[in-house]
Amino acid sequence: MKFVSIGTPEASRSRRDGGGQAGFSLLEALVSLAVILAFAGVLGPHLSQARRIMAHADGRVAAQVLLRSLLDAPFDRSSVADLSRDGETAGLRWRVVSEPVAAAAPRAADRLNWQAYRVMASVMWGSDQVITAETIRLRRAPGR
Repeated sequence: MKFVSIGTPEASRSRRDGGGQAGFSLLEALVSLAVILAFAGVLGPHLSQARRIMAHADGRVAAQVLLRSLLDAPFDRSSVADLSRDGETAGLRWRVVSEPVAAAAPRAADRLNWQAYRVMASVMWGSDQVITAETIRLRRAPGR
């Protein structure tokens, strides 16, 4: 069987004869180790922060669900003026505050049938974690 070589005859002869050594040199191994350590050094703080975020994810999701349910709950429009409620549910502390939205005094002919109220809700969990949201709700103006 005849072998065909591409390149110089000396190079192909040294490979066939086993003259070259297989493996990596010490310098190549050290350079690859330095590159891996550099990547680990750059990614380490980011992975640590991601781990911290995931540790608080369950509390954040539970707080968001409670906040949405507080804002979507049936709204008692008869006693909405300056209403403040608070409580605790499943280890989450919550507070809902409503106040009338200040509007310019309308003329008698332009009197509105509805009055707007700002509803602010907040849910706290852990030692210093808070999530808040606010919305506008309408109520029939008094005397209408």
